[in-house]
Amino acid sequence: MKRFWFFDLDGTLADTEGDIRRAWKAALADLGLDCPHFDDVYTTGPSLEEITKRLFPDTWTPEMLQAIRGSFARHYDTDGFPLTREYPGVLDRVRALKAAGAHVAIVTNKRLAGARAMAAKFGWGEVFEKIYTADMHRDDPDIGVLRKPDLLRRVLAELDAAPADSVMVGDTVNDFEAAAKNGLESVAVAWGYGKPDERREATRTAQVPAEI
Repeated sequence: MKRFWFFDLDGTLADTEGDIRRAWKAALADLGLDCPHFDDVYTTGPSLEEITKRLFPDTWTPEMLQAIRGSFARHYDTDGFPLTREYPGVLDRVRALKAAGAHVAIVTNKRLAGARAMAAKFGWGEVFEKIYTADMHRDDPDIGVLRKPDLLRRVLAELDAAPADSVMVGDTVNDFEAAAKNGLESVAVAWGYGKPDERREATRTAQVPAEI
């Protein structure tokens, strides 16, 4: 068994899309940003910065990004995640891995504040050793907001985890590419937001949590 197991959050541990979409639309409304193609372009998984650039490829600015980030956070982090649901059986599998001696952590593009608030609601802090997020070093000018391959690379270094002894579990190609770029195996979960063709990029697929 591998010693280090890294789990994506959105679409892997929980179905979070309803609350995220709601916060996005509220933020755009707050800022008066017209985006009629939102539902066609938005996908759950990429970072807030990546989604902003997809929604406004020709007009986005750092100031717009900052404004969206602030408004989104106000709507998302404090509403209690009423539409978010854990995927049944996933946390049981995480507990089993931990009981067998594995190190388990969350590695996500989610913002740190939102990830921590969600972990507190669902009691994940009792299971996962740490939460690593794309923006956890955003105040460090030498690091900033990380893309998932770079985030995973920093996690491996911090934990002194060998890639050959580590696994990334996720639902989209972002997770599998991050794993491949760092020399890790990856497990695609069949219940998340990724499309079937994305799962071909993973080392293997888990159709049910027990197969992770």
